[in-house]
Order: sequence, then C-alpha cells, then structure tokens
Amino acid sequence: MSWPSVYGGGDPRRPDDIKPYKRPPVREEDQDPDLRSIASLGLGMAGLFTKNPYFSWGALFMSISAMCCMSHPEVNMKQATTALMFSLSGLLSSYMSLVRTRNQQAAPAPAKE
Repeated sequence: MSWPSVYGGGDPRRPDDIKPYKRPPVREEDQDPDLRSIASLGLGMAGLFTKNPYFSWGALFMSISAMCCMSHPEVNMKQATTALMFSLSGLLSSYMSLVRTRNQQAAPAPAKE
C-alpha cells in the first residue's frame, strides 16, 4: 500500500499537501448503549427473579431516567421500553405475592363439622 491510499492523501514532507484530520462520522446504530438502560435492565431482571421490590423500583427510576435523557430516541427507544417492561413486571410479581398472601390470611377458614 502506498502512503496516500492509507492515510488519506498528502505527503507529510510537503506542508502545502498536508490535510487536517477529520473524524469519520459515527452512525447512530454504532454508538455505545446507554448505561442507564443497561443498569435498568439488570435491576429489572434482578427484581423479577428475586421478587425484591427494591430492585424493581430502582429499575423503574433508571428506565424513566434513561427515557428522559436519550440522545437518539429513535434508536434507543426499544432498549428503554424493554427495561421499563422488566421493571414493571418485577414490581407486579413482587406485589402480587403480597396481595395473594393477604387475601389468604383474610379469608375465613371453612367450618369443620
């Protein structure tokens, strides 16, 4: 390979032929994922698997924060909505078990004959 084809043209020994460096444009799909969404996904899965409401509440707040601070909403919306659904399902599973146990405790025992 020759010098101009590798480094974009210009001979470094000739100051008038030197071209300034231009950063190549980054596509939206190639950007790094949002750390708030990743943390929200992790907390949401932890809350869903352990049925711990604190993990799920943290995931909900992180996913709302990720949705509010998106740099490219059209690209990151799928990841943010997935994190939101994990947090909501974790909250639902943790609090449904509380409702189920309260209903069982409140129900009177059948009378024995």
